[in-house]
Amino acid sequence: MIIRDYDKKDLESIVKLEERAFEVGPYTIHMLREILHDPESYSLVAVEDNSIAGYITILPIDKFHADIESIAVDPDFGGRGIGKALMVRGENWMKKNHFHYSVLEVRDKNDVAIRMYLKLGYSIKEKLHSYYELEYHGSRDGYRMEKDLSLEQ
Repeated sequence: MIIRDYDKKDLESIVKLEERAFEVGPYTIHMLREILHDPESYSLVAVEDNSIAGYITILPIDKFHADIESIAVDPDFGGRGIGKALMVRGENWMKKNHFHYSVLEVRDKNDVAIRMYLKLGYSIKEKLHSYYELEYHGSRDGYRMEKDLSLEQ
């Protein structure tokens, strides 16, 4: 697996990955373009077998907090440590840029991701009721999770 910086030519592959990873409510191409092309964002892709197997994008919230805006792994590449590798690289970028806290939101039923985040040192800070509003599919609850990165520096 190779982890590298996001390139604009990766957008179409990430749209397809989003659709595969999140059957209900993936980001649209317009939303992804806005997030990934934000000059303040930091985005990485994981490449395996010449395919984009996962990605992460991080946006600063303020001087001390950065948000993992999105992370996804293609289901065909699940269980290979791609999500963890992307998280570690993303956290390293946050520390290098002097962010003290990493924040993320996750669907409350995404047990695989929640377990990974807990193992990486995140804690659940808040239950988010009806956080994920889905056209034609109602809403879903989530959690806001946070990690104190300053404990590792």
